[in-house]
Amino acid sequence: MKKKKKRIPLALILLLVIVLLGIVIFLVVRYRPGKEHLSLNTFFGVDGEEDGAVIANGNLISTDDKAPAAKLVNGTTYVRWSLLHDHLDDGWVYDASEGILRYATDKNLISVNLSDSNYIEDKNSKSWSAPIVIVSDNKTYVALDFVKQFTDLTYTVANQPNRLAIWTAGTAVKTGSLNGAEGIRRKAGIKSQILEDGKSGDSLTIVQELDGWYQVVTADNVIGCVRKSKVSGVKDSKIEANLPERQYSHRILDQKIQLAWHQVTSTAGNASMSNLLANTSGINVISPTWFSLKDNGGNLNDYGSSDYVTKAHSENVAVWGLVSNLASNGVDTKTVLNTTSARDNLVNGLIAAAIRYNLDGINVDIESLPTEAADGYIQFIRELSLKAHANNLVVSVDNYTPSASSLHYNRAEQANYADYNVIMAYDEHWATDKTAGSNSSIDYVKKAVSATLETTPARQVILALPLYTRAWTTKSDGSVSSQAVAMKDQDALLAQNKVVASWNEELGQSTASWKNADGNKVEIWLENADSIAKKMEVYRNNQLGGVAFWKLGMEPSSIWQTVSAGK
Repeated sequence: MKKKKKRIPLALILLLVIVLLGIVIFLVVRYRPGKEHLSLNTFFGVDGEEDGAVIANGNLISTDDKAPAAKLVNGTTYVRWSLLHDHLDDGWVYDASEGILRYATDKNLISVNLSDSNYIEDKNSKSWSAPIVIVSDNKTYVALDFVKQFTDLTYTVANQPNRLAIWTAGTAVKTGSLNGAEGIRRKAGIKSQILEDGKSGDSLTIVQELDGWYQVVTADNVIGCVRKSKVSGVKDSKIEANLPERQYSHRILDQKIQLAWHQVTSTAGNASMSNLLANTSGINVISPTWFSLKDNGGNLNDYGSSDYVTKAHSENVAVWGLVSNLASNGVDTKTVLNTTSARDNLVNGLIAAAIRYNLDGINVDIESLPTEAADGYIQFIRELSLKAHANNLVVSVDNYTPSASSLHYNRAEQANYADYNVIMAYDEHWATDKTAGSNSSIDYVKKAVSATLETTPARQVILALPLYTRAWTTKSDGSVSSQAVAMKDQDALLAQNKVVASWNEELGQSTASWKNADGNKVEIWLENADSIAKKMEVYRNNQLGGVAFWKLGMEPSSIWQTVSAGK
């Protein structure tokens, strides 16, 4: 007998069909592009008729305070000053306390008062078609077309809602176009909401590549994402420049600088200059510490002397008067630098003193600068340099060795305006440190020079070296203290304690240690002819613009032979 074939139950067939149909539907739903649209008003967060959003160099700018990034008022387009400063050109410095906007080009200083349609450029009054700086809801806005005169940028405006796409010259981008109809989506994903329905041939500026997607800015100022497969003709591009390239001027001397600082704490201290110089050889610049901040209004303590300069000039030595904040008890450096009138007072006071005493230059020594004063500080360097150059004066700026904590000194911008960057390549271990160590090891010096050369041309770099060291005492409880020891006094200190120093090739210095009368360990890392010679190799190998030394009177006269041999 033939066996009967087993039939698959109809119910099971129906179940399988339903499962397969469910899978198909699931796959279709999952991989079918979403069609949901998101309104641009919601996406950009713009409601008011005068309010606008900003895309700056391919980044949609969000404001924490929810105030609009841009304003369109009576036909004039404005952007938030903070946006302008943080995302487009940090050269725009605004003093909210006095309502003054400042900007320095390579040649001129521009100054604008709040709500004014006039501005000052290089002492000349000029007019603009509308108020240049306005305040709305306690936020400061700047006319973008006014900015375009000085900051090289392009922008377009789209409406409903108002939105700007701003690009600064030189920004590297990619460009391409859609090869078919395609939605510009909020995020990289086919289910993401559509912001704009793109058409074949629409041009795109590509901001970044994602996994299978591009983030783009459309010609209609919408920023979103599109599948890479839908973009053709991708090529590298760059936002073109509209303004001429800046030509910063510098007063670089024909000869290498060999500078020594002269610490002067009263007018009487000027009398020691002749004897101190007589102990040297090769010095062609002396920098007396004549000026310091006197008050928060930018006035100066002044120990200057015309006779001093005349005597130095008779020895063929230039004089760069030093201005510092270190001896300014009770003065708030941040207030002086960030307040326009105080900063003007400081700059004008220095230039007037330089002319009065017939100085050759000004040496800026602003230390322990708070980050909140960064804008005011670099604006001070810009404004001082422009006025100094107009009066045939050299500007040099003392800087710490580069580190994360001193990035706000903005050495790259200093290099545009100031003539020399002086690297203070000492205080590797400072008086308040809790561990003993070298004041200026050779590796510390090398790294300081290498890092500085990343922002500053070698001919503008002066390597400052110490004529002193520190003797460190470590007590039994582990606490550490130190005292400065002049280079000329080191040998006597070693002899007094009956110790002989030994050379450490890794540090480029001789070191010594002993127990003092209290049984505490004393360590010293010496600065002498051998260590200075090693540091002079760094100067010579990097073809720097000069060397400097802190400070006159701490050295044996023989050290200048080492310096001269190292040049």
